[in-house]
Amino acid sequence: MRPFPSLKKNQRLFLIGWTLLIASLSAAAIAMCYRQQSLNLKAATSRNDARMASDAAGDGTTEAERTPPAGHEKDVPDPVEVGVYIDRVYDLSLVGSVWKADFYAWFTWTNPKLNPGETFQVVNGEILSRTLMKKKNIGRRHYALYRVMAQVTKTFDTTRFPRDDHMLTLSLEDTVSQSYQLVYTADPSSDISSRVKVPGYAVSQKSIAIKPHSYKTSRGDLELPTAYKATYSQFIYGITIARPSWGMYFKMFQVLYASVLIALLALFLKANDSSRLGGLIVGSFFAAVANSYIISTLIPDPGVMTLADVINGIGTSLIGLVTIESVISLHIFENQRDHAFSRAFDLVNFFLLAAIYIAINIITPLAASL
Repeated sequence: MRPFPSLKKNQRLFLIGWTLLIASLSAAAIAMCYRQQSLNLKAATSRNDARMASDAAGDGTTEAERTPPAGHEKDVPDPVEVGVYIDRVYDLSLVGSVWKADFYAWFTWTNPKLNPGETFQVVNGEILSRTLMKKKNIGRRHYALYRVMAQVTKTFDTTRFPRDDHMLTLSLEDTVSQSYQLVYTADPSSDISSRVKVPGYAVSQKSIAIKPHSYKTSRGDLELPTAYKATYSQFIYGITIARPSWGMYFKMFQVLYASVLIALLALFLKANDSSRLGGLIVGSFFAAVANSYIISTLIPDPGVMTLADVINGIGTSLIGLVTIESVISLHIFENQRDHAFSRAFDLVNFFLLAAIYIAINIITPLAASL
């Protein structure tokens, strides 16, 4: 049966109006998704750039390079050259907000009173082990090499998961000498081993920064003013990891895509076929919900809609639209006894919803990708 030629004028107008309504709502949804994911990408990039900017403090605000206490304004800090070589990154957990590193750290300095290899800390982390590998003097210069294992706490930005990227920063800071006493300089030979593998990610960028890090408290020291801010020199080695391909993305959503396809194919069944609404469409909806639940266990709850939430929401919304369409089509089929109009309504919605779903599933993740 060819449904379209037999349609009445008011039925054609209804199909045109329905198509324009769904298309306009979908265009608004696509624009909103694109804008939000673009903003998330821009915000993540800005945070990473600010983190490695040498003129910013550890909390992202601009601070003085030195905050000496009274009487030490003219002190000249001792320079200490710092370098690292990251040999292994392991136990990275988005849910646990933590990652671990196995790395070499070396220090070169001239003041014999200093021992920077024994007094440095990993900011926002914990040194699990520190082993002195080599220590020697070359003229007035002192050199020490350490093998270090550390655990670093990091709040991962998962708003673009699973098209996310993250900057892992290894930040070293002296625990004894402030920046008016000791200042770090970066050894440009710092690097990361080619053996470093992070499951699901690839190292895309490496960077080094030296910056001040201020603590906005006197920490109860009675000799210091209440508003005193201790400032330390900080060495930061940053590693940007990003998704190397779309494999993870499609693996996560293959069940959702299959559910949506089944729901759309149900439109080719007759409107009064019990297996259409009560079987295929309802089954697709529960499969989509189950897929969304499984994905939600992979990341912590950021309190906002992630890319994964958006993609799952789009899928379940489309299945919901198919459900509404099927109810309308069933009403036309049984109450109006117009099989041709019901069939035409199903065909129009199949191609319309399929085109919209494909478009939004291409545009949205691309907007979130580097």
